[in-house]
Amino acid sequence: MGIYTVARDDFRNARRSYIVLGVIGVFAGLMALIFFSEMTIYDEPYRTLFDAVAFVAFVFPLFLAPLCYLSIAGDRISGTITYVMGLPNRRWEYFAGKFLSRFGVAAAAVVLSTAVGFAISAATFVDFPDVERFLIFGGVSLLYALAFVSLFLAISAGAPSRSRAMFGALGAYFVLVLFWFGFLPFINLETALDTVADVPGITLSETTRTYIGFLSPATGYLQASKAVFAGVIDQYPAFQQFNTDDELYAELWFNAVVLLAWSAISLAVGYVSFERSELG
Repeated sequence: MGIYTVARDDFRNARRSYIVLGVIGVFAGLMALIFFSEMTIYDEPYRTLFDAVAFVAFVFPLFLAPLCYLSIAGDRISGTITYVMGLPNRRWEYFAGKFLSRFGVAAAAVVLSTAVGFAISAATFVDFPDVERFLIFGGVSLLYALAFVSLFLAISAGAPSRSRAMFGALGAYFVLVLFWFGFLPFINLETALDTVADVPGITLSETTRTYIGFLSPATGYLQASKAVFAGVIDQYPAFQQFNTDDELYAELWFNAVVLLAWSAISLAVGYVSFERSELG
């Protein structure tokens, strides 16, 4: 036994429950639909890539949540983990195997979706797609998948029940995506920052607010994807949403670090929680 065996068996079990088919197949199908629906609207595939970036930012975590939130909690609830840990497996091997299995599915969804988008663009758009732009899109999207898989796995590692795991995953999506982007008019990051600043009577500068705004994996992903559109930022009004300031938060490496930090911290916290938990 070991990491490879845990990852292999976990992938097989997920495949039998159609989670793999749902995440990879349905997500790639929806990505294909985006490119097919816009092939007669835009000549340049990179404009459709912008809509693909938005789709990944707001929808992909909803695919990853059911993939991951019961990955460890489900084994604890069913009692399967007692058998698995009874074999010569250490906890870190079990945890790492689960991570590799679930991230492997997420990575396959990103790679297939990127390949499908490129193939459709090459066959239907007026301008031939730029290989480099699609590769950057795929690379940044993999970092985004890494961040949320790690986060949802950490939630699963610390959840003693199905309901807590589910609400933990949905709560993380609500806070880090909907709340952070300000989709709700009265419950969002801006109102929270105003409330916190009013208590001691301080004023937060716009630069500070912007730095905080880019600390979510979703906002970090969107800003990091600016690299996909290098050289064409001024071609479409939609591209003006990218921040072009000279501050660090506008740099690709800063947002990549944010995504990697979410992954590293989530995995560390999740493993510590799993190491301390009762498995029986």
